[in-house]
Amino acid sequence: MRCARCGRCCVDTMMELSEEDILRLSGLGHRRKDFCIVGADGIARLRNIKGRCFFLSQDGKACEAYDHRPIGCDIYPVNCDEHGEVFVDDFCKANDTLTKEELREKGRRLRRHIATIDREAEDRRERKG
Repeated sequence: MRCARCGRCCVDTMMELSEEDILRLSGLGHRRKDFCIVGADGIARLRNIKGRCFFLSQDGKACEAYDHRPIGCDIYPVNCDEHGEVFVDDFCKANDTLTKEELREKGRRLRRHIATIDREAEDRRERKG
């Protein structure tokens, strides 16, 4: 896949984060509370500042953490519906550059990532409640 670097996927993002993502981004010197919010559902997500991902550059064209970006961002534009079916998001300008093999591999990674996030969210809810 060839990312168009348009920044569209970084606007009003609700990208879910695993603890691995959070630790990797924190390791760059960012404070967790600056780039991450945890919803009532226990899921950690990227924080938006004025409707844009915390890591989106001022010109809106580049991720300032691209080499260390969250797993979900790396997997995008592959997504899952509420039934667990993998699909390619039409919102992505470069969605037609994704090969069938990339779709299969990203789909496998996405399912594992979602399972990890769900486990971590459950742990947060249990600790909280």
